[in-house]
This record gives sequence, structure tokens and C-alpha cells, in this order.
Amino acid sequence: MILSTSFKNKIQAGDGNKRSVLQAMKNPFRLAALVIVAVVCLAAIAGPYVLPHDPLKTDLSLRFAKPSFSYLLGNDALGRCLFSRILAGARTSVGLGCMVVVCSCFIGVCIGLIAGYRGGLIDELLMRIVDIFLSLPEIIAAMTLAGIMGPGTFNLVFALSITGWMRYARLVRGITLSVKEREYVKAAWISGIPGIVIVLRHLLPANITAVSVLATIGLAKAVIAVSALGFLGFGVQPPAPEWGTLLLDGKDYILSAPHLSVYPGIAIMLTALGFNLLGDILRDAWLTEV
Repeated sequence: MILSTSFKNKIQAGDGNKRSVLQAMKNPFRLAALVIVAVVCLAAIAGPYVLPHDPLKTDLSLRFAKPSFSYLLGNDALGRCLFSRILAGARTSVGLGCMVVVCSCFIGVCIGLIAGYRGGLIDELLMRIVDIFLSLPEIIAAMTLAGIMGPGTFNLVFALSITGWMRYARLVRGITLSVKEREYVKAAWISGIPGIVIVLRHLLPANITAVSVLATIGLAKAVIAVSALGFLGFGVQPPAPEWGTLLLDGKDYILSAPHLSVYPGIAIMLTALGFNLLGDILRDAWLTEV
């Protein structure tokens, strides 16, 4: 009876989710968000294969050239195609942002599940660790850690991941504390089913929708953080294209050639806006019943 009721609830929730998504599609701002996210993902996946020019090729005769039919966004201080560099940088910036979110999510979900399922002293200890990390400004802590470790993509992802897992842990721990009190979880525990099976079969699936929403919004924050650390010289090193390093390349020419900084900044802003709005759509679609 419990299983059949749960199955019916999932079907009803699925129908509600479809209605919520259709309603979101009627909202012009959220529809624009879906378009932005689709374009960014397409650029990150297929961009390097459809580049109009080599993003690393220099041509001093085109130095600071204005936008034209051949070079849609103009050229930088070394004559490189700015449009090609932004397009190639999408894979780096969004890809690193995804890596940060995946690593942060994995750490936070594991800690949240352990704290919520075990409870007691282990829960208290893990939550106090979370409180300590939350007391530190994330970007400042990431900058400090990246500065100690040195520049590089691995150090960048590690620094941002180790300072960004706490919200996932808090969210998962709260949901786990609630779900483990439900009858079907108690019945599984009384039946002698191993704890790891209960966690993987009942507790983890109950957290997926909420974690997905938080991860989507966190991706916008991760892209901004990756670009910020790249701008400070802690991320991808030149001449490899990345949105933060493009901002760094253009900062010395902000008055004479503002397009070198404006266009990468617009790419970062639209990407963050798109993923934030997508998070709102998923929240409305998936968490309506919560």
C-alpha cells in the first residue's frame, strides 16, 4: 500500500512538474533564460569546432581592429579574433564551473547524508565544521587557497570546491533528517536492511531534486568565481582563452578599446543570469509539492 501510494504521488508530482514547466515557458524572462542556457551549453560543447578563426593566432596588423564582417567582435591587442576567443573560452569557463559544482556537490551530499542519517555526536561534529567553513567568505578563502597552491586549473577547481560544499551539506542533512522519519524508511531499518542500502535507495533519491536546483544556481556562482580567479591570475594561464583571462587582457585598454572587456563581461553576466533563472524554473517545477 505504501509503495503504491508513493508511486501515485510521483505520477501526480510529475504531472504537476510538466504544468509548471509549461507555465514557465509562457514567461518571456524565463523563456529567455532557457535560450541563454541553451546557447551557452551549445557554445561550450560545439564552440571549439565551429570557430571562425584560430583563437591563439596573432596578427599585429589587426591590432585593436573594430568589429567587422570577418571579425564580429573585433580583435584584441595581439590581433586575435575576440569572438573566437570568447567562444573557445565558453568551454573553459563553463566546464570549470561544472567541475566545481560536481566536486562541491559530491562533498556536500556525502557529508549531509552521513550527518542526517547517523545523527547524534557525528551530526554535531560535522555541522560545526560546516559552521566554521560558512564563517569564512567563500571567494576570499578560495583566493587565499589558490594563492598558496599556485595558479592552474586543478588548484582553481580544488580551491573553489573545498570552499563551496557547505550549503549542499546543510540542505541534504535537513532533508535526510525529515525523510528518515517516514514510515517506509523506518520499515526498511526494522527489516534489517543495511544502512548503506537505505541511504542509496531511500535517502539519496529524496535529495536529488533539491540538490539539482541548488546546483543549477550554484553553477552561475561557480562561473563567476572561476572568471574572478582567472582575472586575478589564479586560473587558466594565458594565452589559453577563458573569460576571466580575457577580462585581464583587456583591463589595460579599458579606455582605448573597451570592447576587449565589455564583451567577455556580457558573456559572464548572461551566463550567470541564465543559470540563475533556470534554477528558479526548476525550483518552481520540482519543489512545488515540498
